[in-house]
Amino acid sequence: MVVRLGGYARISLDRTGEELGVERQRHDYRQVAGVRPGWEVARDYIDNDVSAFKRNVVRPEFERLLVDLQSGVIDGVIAYDLDRLARQPRDLERLIDVFEDRPELVFCTVTNDIDLSTSDGRTMARVMVAFANKASADTGRRVARKHRELADAGKNGGGFAPFGWKDDRVTVDPVQAELITKAHDALLAGTRLATIVIEWQEKGIRTSRNTGKPITRVALKGILVNPRLAGYRAIKGQKHIGADGKPVMGIWEPICTPEKLDAVVAALEGVKTQYKAYNMSNNHKYLLSGILRCSECGTRMMANMRSSWKEGSKGSRFTYRCPAAQDGGCGKVSRAGEPLDQYIINLIHDAEARLKAPASEPTEWPGAARLVEVEQEISELISAMNGKRISAATAIAMLEPLEKERDELAYERDRNTIEQVKNSAATVELSEEFERLPIERQRAVVMKHIKAIVVRPAGRGARKFNPDLLELAWSA
Repeated sequence: MVVRLGGYARISLDRTGEELGVERQRHDYRQVAGVRPGWEVARDYIDNDVSAFKRNVVRPEFERLLVDLQSGVIDGVIAYDLDRLARQPRDLERLIDVFEDRPELVFCTVTNDIDLSTSDGRTMARVMVAFANKASADTGRRVARKHRELADAGKNGGGFAPFGWKDDRVTVDPVQAELITKAHDALLAGTRLATIVIEWQEKGIRTSRNTGKPITRVALKGILVNPRLAGYRAIKGQKHIGADGKPVMGIWEPICTPEKLDAVVAALEGVKTQYKAYNMSNNHKYLLSGILRCSECGTRMMANMRSSWKEGSKGSRFTYRCPAAQDGGCGKVSRAGEPLDQYIINLIHDAEARLKAPASEPTEWPGAARLVEVEQEISELISAMNGKRISAATAIAMLEPLEKERDELAYERDRNTIEQVKNSAATVELSEEFERLPIERQRAVVMKHIKAIVVRPAGRGARKFNPDLLELAWSA
């Protein structure tokens, strides 16, 4: 009789991504299974670079192993050691439940034999996992303390080199730093994060861990808001605050200024931008959606793909329409999309001389000096509280209004930075660059110079585009 086993291998950290650790485990348990009569490893369940101790981590292959054991797909499990399968008692109990339901299942490890179908075997397994769990917890505390000491000194911790730096984690990688800088500028100019994700994916850019998979939105956002970009030492993605109440600065070369990083974070978290001022989203696929207004009812017109359009036909692929009455419009005005877009683009090209005018020097934000004063007062209060010179109650009472003022000033500074970058980004060499810009940037250029475009009805039977039916409200 053939006993079909599921082989399980796991390693918590694989810095190189080469899976050498799990491959060694796989080799060893297959060798053990090979000398047992009738045993064969029918399937390998590999959780590489996955912790079994952290409670919030899901191990997909472990979960699949449990399902296959319960359903009878396999007749048992073999692993290098019990702690590869479980370091949390609750995970062991889930495995024991399966063996209690199916006592005929086989269980084997390379380092020792434990029979989970017996009471003694389950007791021994519980003791071993409890000790493994304690060992992991003790190690975690020591590592956390070490990382905090390194953070207090502004030194690097362990792990992979962060994106933007070379392997020494101190020297900036010029290629990656340029990618970050361009992404920051694009975000502040109005480009959506999703657009930048697609651009990086098309270029084949990977994270520092280089898993071989396309970069994700979550990973890219983590790269672009990493506090260490501005020189800050961070713990779990947050600035590490020292005993003096100030962010601890690291020993590495920064890639951007603190002010720019704060503006990027604010932009991603929803600081009011030009789009929100217009009560519009920048999540539009068409150039003039929401900029066009129906002359009959004043409602913003949106684009709709024409269902009757066919490849090779001369008609427009999409149409700008006033919404129907049930959607807040009158539904009486529509216009073919392509000729209208091209007409507006030509108008902006014709105004190129105006748009090429030298950009004005960015003005200093008037609240800068006060923000520095407030941050210094907060730092002094925290130092006094830590030094027992004032009570915690007194410090908190004094801190609250200062922190509120600091947050309000920081918000105004970030908004000022974003607006200046957006104004600068809307001035481009139109004859060469406009068509290559992402749609968000194209819309920013249009909206910088045109507040709205009122569209009048073309009349029954009218097919030729007539620019006289448009009324443009130019920005001052």
